[in-house]
Amino acid sequence: MSYSSFIAFRYLKSKRKVASVSVISMISLLGVIVGTAALIIVISVFNGFQGIVTNILVNFDPHIRITAQSGEYLPHPEKVLAQVEELKEVRSATMFLSGKAMIVSGGVNRAVNVVGIVPEGNEKISSLSKSVVLGHFLDPNQDNQILIGLSLADALGSIVGDTIAVISPAGIERSLTQFYEPKVAKFVVAGIYQSQNKDYDGYYAFVNLPAAQYLFAPPGTTSSPDMVNGIDAKLWDIGKSNEVKAKLENMLSNVRVETWFDLHKDLYQMMTIERIVAYIVLSLIILIAAFNILGSLTMTVIEKRREIGVLKAMGATQSGIMKIYLLEGIFVGLFGSILGLILGFAVGEAQIKYHLFKLDTSVYIIPALPVSMHLSDFIVVGLIAIIICSLAALYPAKRAAHIDPADAVRWE
Repeated sequence: MSYSSFIAFRYLKSKRKVASVSVISMISLLGVIVGTAALIIVISVFNGFQGIVTNILVNFDPHIRITAQSGEYLPHPEKVLAQVEELKEVRSATMFLSGKAMIVSGGVNRAVNVVGIVPEGNEKISSLSKSVVLGHFLDPNQDNQILIGLSLADALGSIVGDTIAVISPAGIERSLTQFYEPKVAKFVVAGIYQSQNKDYDGYYAFVNLPAAQYLFAPPGTTSSPDMVNGIDAKLWDIGKSNEVKAKLENMLSNVRVETWFDLHKDLYQMMTIERIVAYIVLSLIILIAAFNILGSLTMTVIEKRREIGVLKAMGATQSGIMKIYLLEGIFVGLFGSILGLILGFAVGEAQIKYHLFKLDTSVYIIPALPVSMHLSDFIVVGLIAIIICSLAALYPAKRAAHIDPADAVRWE
C-alpha cells in the first residue's frame, strides 16, 4: 500500500477531527447512501412497470409486423408469408385483415376495430386464445363467430351465445348518395377475452379471416383470399427483432416492417424519457452529498496545512498529496455506493416478497408496486456515485497539492 492510500484510509478511520468536519463527512456519506438507494429503488420500479406493460403488449402484438408500404392490401400475401417463414429466426407467422366497423347489439352502437385472423396461426404468435375467460376461441370452420373483449361485452350488454350485428364501412359513403344497403353481417359471440389492456378489451373484436374479407370487400366486389393487410410473425428470440427487420427490408420490396417496439414507439420512448429523468433528478441527491464532500475536504486542507507541509518537506510529491484527497473522495463514493446498493437491494427484495407498497386492485391490474432489479442498473448507479464523489474531491486535492511547504511550517 502506498503512503497516499495509507494516509487517506487512516484519515477516514481517525476520530481526531474537527467536530464540524466529522459531521459534514458523515452527512456526505449518508447522502451518497440515500441517493444510491433511492436511485436503485426508483429505477427498479420503473423496470417493473415497463416489464408489465411490455409483457401485456407483446402477448397480443407480434414481434414483427409486415404491411403494405403503399395501398391498403399486401401484394402477394401467400408468397410473402412463405418467405417470412423460411427465416430461421421466425418461429411462426400468420396473415391478418383489420378495419374499423360498427357493432350493434340491443340498441347499443360501438365503433371498434374488427380483426380477421387465422385461428390456428394466431394461437402460435399471440396469447389471445389463452386470454378467453368466457366461452371459447374462434372455430376455424365457423365464419359466423366473433370474439370480443370483456369491456366491449359489458358496454354492449352481450354474453356468450348472443347474436350481434357488424356494419362494415365499405359502401357507407355510397349508401348516403344513392340507394345502396350497407353491408351487415351477424355474428354469434363465441368467447369473451380479457387482455388487461383497456384499449384491446374495449375496442377490438376478432373474427375468422374469410368473414373479415367479406365485411371489408369494396362495394360491388366479392371477397378474395388475397385481401390481407399484413403478416404478423413471432420470433424465437425477441431480442433479434431489429436484426430480422433489417433482413426483411432487404429481402422484400414495397412493404413496411415494424418491430414490437415500433408498434408502440411513443409509449416506449415516453417510458425511456421518464427513466432518464429519474436518473438525473435522483442523482442530484448524490450531487448534494458531493458538495458536502468538497466542503469537508476543503476544511481538512485548511486544518491539515502544517501536516501537508511536513509531508512535502519529507519528500511527498504534488501527485502524492493529490492522490490522498482523491482517494478520500473515492473511498466515500465507494463505501456510500456499496451501502446504498445493499439498502436498495434489500428494499427491492422486501417489496417483491412482502408487498410493502400495495396498490388498489380495483384500479390497477397488479396488487403492489412492481420491482425488477437489473445488474446493469447496480453497476451504472455505483459508478455514478463514485465518479461524482471523485470529481468533488478534485478541487481540494489540487489546493492541497499546491501548498508551499515553507509557508506551511514557517510559524510552527
